[in-house]
Amino acid sequence: MSLLLRHLAILPGEGPFIPDGFIRIEGDRIAALGAGPGDAAGGDGRGLVAIPGFVNAHTHLALSRYRGIADDLPLFEFLAETRKRWGTASSDEAYRAARAGCVEAVRGGTTTLCDSHARTPRSAVEAAADVGVRVVAAGSARSTWFGAPAEDTLADVLRETSAVAAAAPADGMYVPSLAAHSPYNCTAPQIQRIKAICRERGWLFAIHLAECLDESELIRSWTGLTPTAYLDGLGVLDERTLVAHAVHLTADDIRRLADRGTHLAHCPKSNAKLGDGIAPIPACREAGVSLALGTDSMVSNNRLDMLEEMRFGALIHRGLHRDPGAISARQLFAMATLGGARALGLDGEIGSLRPGKKADVALLALAPPLGLTEDAVLSELVFHATEDAVRTVIVNGRIVVDGGRVCAPDAAATDRGAEAE
Repeated sequence: MSLLLRHLAILPGEGPFIPDGFIRIEGDRIAALGAGPGDAAGGDGRGLVAIPGFVNAHTHLALSRYRGIADDLPLFEFLAETRKRWGTASSDEAYRAARAGCVEAVRGGTTTLCDSHARTPRSAVEAAADVGVRVVAAGSARSTWFGAPAEDTLADVLRETSAVAAAAPADGMYVPSLAAHSPYNCTAPQIQRIKAICRERGWLFAIHLAECLDESELIRSWTGLTPTAYLDGLGVLDERTLVAHAVHLTADDIRRLADRGTHLAHCPKSNAKLGDGIAPIPACREAGVSLALGTDSMVSNNRLDMLEEMRFGALIHRGLHRDPGAISARQLFAMATLGGARALGLDGEIGSLRPGKKADVALLALAPPLGLTEDAVLSELVFHATEDAVRTVIVNGRIVVDGGRVCAPDAAATDRGAEAE
């Protein structure tokens, strides 16, 4: 595919803001980008702002059809309720749920999703391919249930992930990963084994961490350590580890994450809805922790909307700290784009608009009253814009949202089915 977009405002995520510029796409990559109209006739993007597609660094797509089943439950009860659903869902049900999630996500400008599911990445990978969104997908292994013996699912997870990875096209649209569910639903040897497999294969290792006070108290009762210190003692925190939530961190925990180069996927709406608290993101940023942004599932969040996630993240930290400088629009935007790409090990390919990178681009109709300056665009993105502003989404050089409509066949029917269930 060859595509020239002209007269765009461009917020590239790296490099200076371009108030009137062009992007030329050849195949699946950005061939050229700069100021002015470009070197040939092309589509007129006046009034549109080009940004890197959002990177949702933590979600569970196969739960997308269960929105509303556990709106008022604390985390451990919430997990028991959702387990009833994913534990009995057929592969077709998981696929249809994942597809509904992909449709919602891409409509809001998300081009990459980091997903995990109980046993297999298959539903997420197949759904993402059908919708045209990029996915880093993991099966999530368990071996206990809050300390009680349970089936060890690692063999199934590894077999499924290996099979899906072997069959996937070599186009970078699916990146294999493995996850351990949590420090409380996996034994120490299982966590270490999963991390060892990831190291052997060059895969990302993901785990839920320090999500609620009950978790912290449980791990302390078993080990005398915080959940973060416990994982650090197991030797699994490094630059290819992504921890989700990390709400309850001590100053030592924050230092450990920073020192190990571990990435943190912040999920502010999910953490607030479940009553878990607010992760210490300003302190983490100050310490140098690598930060990304995620929505978590449609059950714990009710939306997979990264624009809304940025806005909520900005407001909740400013309110908590009574400081409008606690976190800026620029910092939230970075977490939702290049920070997410870095967390997934894909920052050389996605997360910013630059020649040579994959053509993952979102075009939004933004109209800040004082004009399209860089600060105004960041303000619009974080404090004003909704998914209705998203006009076009391009993933891997392919248009997947056109005129605000998802291009995948039966996308509207997928949404209606998700609403009906």
